[in-house]
Amino acid sequence: MKVVFDTNVVASASFWRGVPFDCLAAWAQGRCEAVVSPALLAEYHEVIEELRLEYPGHSCVEWADALTEAAVLVFPTDRATGATPDPGDEMVLECALAAEADCIVSGDKRHLLPLRVFRDIPIISPADFLRRLAAAE
Repeated sequence: MKVVFDTNVVASASFWRGVPFDCLAAWAQGRCEAVVSPALLAEYHEVIEELRLEYPGHSCVEWADALTEAAVLVFPTDRATGATPDPGDEMVLECALAAEADCIVSGDKRHLLPLRVFRDIPIISPADFLRRLAAAE
């Protein structure tokens, strides 16, 4: 299963345990294939650096570094302009299109999750992703 992890999932998994962490752990265990783009990787690193400043004493799992090193890298050419109310989310959709991803995993209840599907690519919560992954195994 090819999946694009939204930044909020990677950032949450980096600083806290829980369902987003379990999603990234499933990737690390080889249970799915993570796909990234240069823009998405840059956002992962930027947001995680902001969280490091906000939570200076909190330990961090280096998921962004792991994804940079081991995820499948795509270079989107199709644009998703206007597909979501937040233009910052377009890079996630564009990455998924370029990858022909099976799903986008997001915790964004305001912009991405309400779309439910983008050009035949389901947009699902981390919990739904883990359920689908378990069902597919």
